[in-house]
Amino acid sequence: MDIRQLRYFQTIIEEKQITKAARILHIAQPALSLQLKQLEEELGVPLIIREGKQWQVTEAGQKLYERSKQLLQSIDSIKGELSEIKEGITGTVTIGTSTICVSHLAPHLTQFHNEFPKVYVKIFNGDTYYLEELLQQNMIDIALLLLPVEGRDYEIVPLEEDPFVAVIPRQWENLFPKDSISLKDVAQQDLLLGKRRSGIGIYENILSHFHHYDLQPQVVLDGPDITTILTFVATGMGMTIIPRSEIHQAYDGKFKVLTIEEPFLQAKPAIVWMKDKYMSKAARKLIEYLVPERSKIDQNRKNP
Repeated sequence: MDIRQLRYFQTIIEEKQITKAARILHIAQPALSLQLKQLEEELGVPLIIREGKQWQVTEAGQKLYERSKQLLQSIDSIKGELSEIKEGITGTVTIGTSTICVSHLAPHLTQFHNEFPKVYVKIFNGDTYYLEELLQQNMIDIALLLLPVEGRDYEIVPLEEDPFVAVIPRQWENLFPKDSISLKDVAQQDLLLGKRRSGIGIYENILSHFHHYDLQPQVVLDGPDITTILTFVATGMGMTIIPRSEIHQAYDGKFKVLTIEEPFLQAKPAIVWMKDKYMSKAARKLIEYLVPERSKIDQNRKNP
């Protein structure tokens, strides 16, 4: 049993099929199947029970996966630490962000780049459900997303809450001359809302607030990407309710933003990362830029 076989096995378990794992590992499927068979023969226990296209992980396979994942993370940690000693702060930082959270990321990331220009930044976009998947699969170092999250093995740093506002097409301006709007008036218009791929989020919470006031909104479109929704709002298809920070200068002149008269939601953005995952020095530095208060707290812990 060697490190390569453990990486192969971990990928098979996480992808839940050998064909997909082989594509990710860039090896032929028969060769990967052979590696799995040799690993089972060496250990003397079945790791995966295969019945046609269906398969499931055995108790021994699950234990091997858990232990190998810990071992491989430790190896990656050692490699990263040695590389940092040799090269300083370089490498790649992978960030996942929802559209709503980009405004929290942009200014800090620019400052970080100016300080550490050798660090390459890779960004994934998606809703909270998708970003949690990426965190669990170790595809990203940090996620900026909207709470709540379903996983428990996270470090979570809440950011400043963001009030929701109603956004109407500029063409509707004469219909709503005031700078505010009631939920009753919103419920009478076609409504376009953001919605997660899975789990409870903004969409469900917005509907819950309407129901609290005995109102039934006319939702005609939903989707996970706020930018797409705003594009349809700009054409006059309907209105939306989003966090205020999502109204950027790029949209200037296309919408009218109205405050909601009743007490309403606050978006709860947060920075999230896995508790036990190795964090490169570059990723840790970026967190310090995103949450300067945290770095002060950590420093005080080191120097009581």
